[in-house]
Amino acid sequence: MPAICPKQRRQFGSNRQPLPAKPGAGTGPSLKVVPIMPQSSLRNVDGVYPGATALTIAGSDPSGGAGLQADLKTFQQLNVFGMSVVTLITVQNTQAVTHVELLSTQLIVDQLKAVVSDIPPSAIKTGALGSAAIVGAVGEQIARLQCPVVVDPVLVSKHGHRLVTEDVVEAYARYLIPHAMIVTPNRFEAECLSGIPITSEDTAAEAISAICRMGARHVLIKLGDVQGESHHLFGAGTALKLIKARRLSSTNTHGTGCILAAAITAKLALATFENPAGRQDVVMQAAEFGIQKALEAIAFDSKLGHGISPADVRGFV
Repeated sequence: MPAICPKQRRQFGSNRQPLPAKPGAGTGPSLKVVPIMPQSSLRNVDGVYPGATALTIAGSDPSGGAGLQADLKTFQQLNVFGMSVVTLITVQNTQAVTHVELLSTQLIVDQLKAVVSDIPPSAIKTGALGSAAIVGAVGEQIARLQCPVVVDPVLVSKHGHRLVTEDVVEAYARYLIPHAMIVTPNRFEAECLSGIPITSEDTAAEAISAICRMGARHVLIKLGDVQGESHHLFGAGTALKLIKARRLSSTNTHGTGCILAAAITAKLALATFENPAGRQDVVMQAAEFGIQKALEAIAFDSKLGHGISPADVRGFV
């Protein structure tokens, strides 16, 4: 233990005497004490609903740009209390993913049970799940819950690189998509799930119908760049809407899909409070909202890292 000099001992010792009052103390103006009291009731303050909660079931990105980290940041920026269940650990940054390790299925289920038994989610988002066993176990647990589920099927990268084996795709179709309020695949993932090559808006519509037949209530396909615009096709069965947005010339795109799906999840969580009557167009509005928030995150232009910079939710307006 380091030695304590006599001066320190006098200062911190148990026999320390109170400081003497300054001359003339008490003769000046009195100090007004203002108590700060916490708000105890769950009430709406400036559009904030303390009861709005969202759960992400996803993988970890230590660089913070994608995965559950991006989801939680998105929830927080949109005034929704975020919770997470970790499915897999990655070693990655803005330049590369060098390792992925799945957590055990039982550990994932235990996390999920612990969270929902204590803080029921207003909405749930699934991200990277990694194996057919995990997809099946998560789907089994979600089936017992009564809240909207956003399935972001992490199957194929936006560049077309396959990330999972065929049994994982089959597990999504069998165990998870039937419980989805909305599925948010990119073009390649929609092809993977539906078995339909997407070469036009018409074939994208066929893919949406196929995924809806699996049980999904809505589908939003991210079609990507079409003649200088960013196109998304939203559909519920045969009812379709093409959503066009300006295409940003930016490399700040890491985690964009996560942010888009997380923003949809947050909007659906808030809809429980903002839209208690359950308007029919709430999911379409949530999809448009998610697209807008993803664009705002890209436009923030943080230029972090030496590779593909992350989209940044600090750009939300």
